[in-house]
Parts: sequence; structure tokens; C-alpha cells
Amino acid sequence: MIRFTVLCHVWILHTALIGSENSTGTDPLLLVQYSVPEDHHICLLCPGSDGLDVVWTHDDRKVPVSRRGRYETNDDPERYLLLSDGSLLLLMLDHSDGGDYRCNGRLVAELQVLTGRDFSVSAGRTLLLPCRGSHRPKEKWFYRRREGRRRELILTWYGNGTVKSEREGDRLSYGNGGLQIHDLQPEDAGEYLCNGHVQARVTVLTEHPEPTITLQTSKPATPETKTAHTKKKEKSGAQNVLLMVAVVGLGLMILFLAAVCVLLTSMKCRKENDYASTADSQRREVTELQPWNTSISQPELEVADSLPPPEETIHYASLGRQNWKERPCRTSPDQNHHRVIYSSVITRPAAR
Repeated sequence: MIRFTVLCHVWILHTALIGSENSTGTDPLLLVQYSVPEDHHICLLCPGSDGLDVVWTHDDRKVPVSRRGRYETNDDPERYLLLSDGSLLLLMLDHSDGGDYRCNGRLVAELQVLTGRDFSVSAGRTLLLPCRGSHRPKEKWFYRRREGRRRELILTWYGNGTVKSEREGDRLSYGNGGLQIHDLQPEDAGEYLCNGHVQARVTVLTEHPEPTITLQTSKPATPETKTAHTKKKEKSGAQNVLLMVAVVGLGLMILFLAAVCVLLTSMKCRKENDYASTADSQRREVTELQPWNTSISQPELEVADSLPPPEETIHYASLGRQNWKERPCRTSPDQNHHRVIYSSVITRPAAR
């Protein structure tokens, strides 16, 4: 029974843990972390959507554009556009657009809006760089590690949609109206130029930077760092709640088992006491014979002396129920007929 109870408790805890993971609706394979300069646009995909029922939320606040069947609402068409497949197009990005985006409750994108031209981006994110200040029908993208070094052609985009990558690997692509660098790595740090114009100076942040001797003033945390810290706090809080629930449940089960053991023990003791009392009552009812001599008056004694020796009669009294066959007896009038049984035994003297 104890093993069954413990197994049930483990199953409930496991179910609670799975429910808490599924309730977040987070799939690491579908989550895309974008870093995009302000005043640009970005298209966020909604995986698994049929395009008919689409609800987008931004940091747990509903985006003012949704679709229910054929009915669509859009309270801010200058900043939001809902495409036919359910994708959300964000126009003219500003700092307030940064954060988490969910489609039908599933976290699909985390957006970081960059300002200026000097960008500090964490490794592993997708960096989007638009080509600004050039009106040519094609875009030629160059990269150089440091200012003053020789630049390297990395990608060319033609007006007809053709893309030619000059660097080996598949982390470079063209989309959302600019150069996309997927899974940003420390070796991607440097300057990026489009048609001869510097578009960005990128610094790649790692999770565990190497310690430096130079003293530097602390910089304010970026929105991405704050978001990660908030997520870590939420995850830690959820784990603490689950642990508390598990401890309380285990304590209640222990108390329940202790109460059951006490109840079973008391029932066993009561049963033994009943058995002992029954045995005592049965022992008390065992028949005990006690001799009882009848009183004889004086005249009777004189007659008895003159007569030959009579047969001697001995009376016995028994406390309890009668457990032998009826025999000749004489009952004294002052005895209780319900509790005392009287018997007589007649003896004859031996022949002389």
C-alpha cells in the first residue's frame, strides 16, 4: 500500500511538471531570436497556423491585429500587417517593439531592436542588416574585421531576387529586405558595408566573456539580458512552487499513512480485549460444586437416634448452568432458582 501511494505521488508530480512545461508553449526548435535595427521591418512566422484563426500577443499583451475565420481586425495598420498565412509583419520598428511574440499561445520569436550603427549582439541570434543610403538595383555586401583592413565580398543581391553568396557556409542569406546572419558567432564581429557604405559595426557578446585587467564602468543591461533574467526568475519560481507542492503532498501522505496505522492498531487491540473478556466470562461459568448440609430439628434427631442408621444424604450446590442430567434433589426454599442448582447424592453405609 505504501509503495502504491508513493508511486501515485511521483506520477502526480511528473504530470504537474509536464503540464508546467507544456503550458509555456515554448519550442526551442521554433523560437527565433532576431536583432533588427530600428525603422526597419521584420516578418514573424506562425508555424502550424492555417491562417484562419490567428491571435498574436507581444509580451502577454494582445497585438491589435487578429483573424477569426474570414473576420479580421487591425487597429493599427501603419505598424502591423497580418499576412494570408498568419505571419505578422512589423513595420517601422522602434524600441517598444522588442520582446517576446507568441502566435496562438506559442512562443515563436524574441525581438531585439537595435539603435545607431554600433551593435552589441549576443552569440546565437539572427542579425538583420538593411542596406541604407544606396539606390542601386543590386546590393553588394562586404565585411572587414577591423576598420582600415581590406574588405571582403560576402554576398550579392540582385533586383530580380537572385542571391549569390561569396562566403562558404549557410549562415548568410538575404531576407526581410536585408542581409541576415544566422547563428551569430564571435568571428562575425567587425564592420559590414553595403555598396561602399558602412551599415553596422558589430560586437558579438558571449555568455562567458574572458576576464580583463582593465577596469571598466558597468553598462546598463540590455533588454535581451533583462528578458533572460526575467525568464530565469520565472522558471526558478515555478520550480520552487512545484517543489513546495511535492513536499506538502508527501507530508500529507505520511500523515495519512500514520493515521491508518494507528486505526489498524486500535482495532487489533480492541479485538484482543474482546476475545480476552469472552474467555474470562466462559471460565466464570464453569460449574463449581459446594457441599450443603440440610438442617435437622431436635425431634428429628431423637427419632434418628432411635431408628437404625438411615441412608446419608449429601446435598451439593452448583453456581452456573446445569450441565448434567436431572437427579433427585431437594431445593432449599431460600436459594435463587435462576443462579444456583442443587443436587443430592445418597450414600449407604457399608454392611457390618
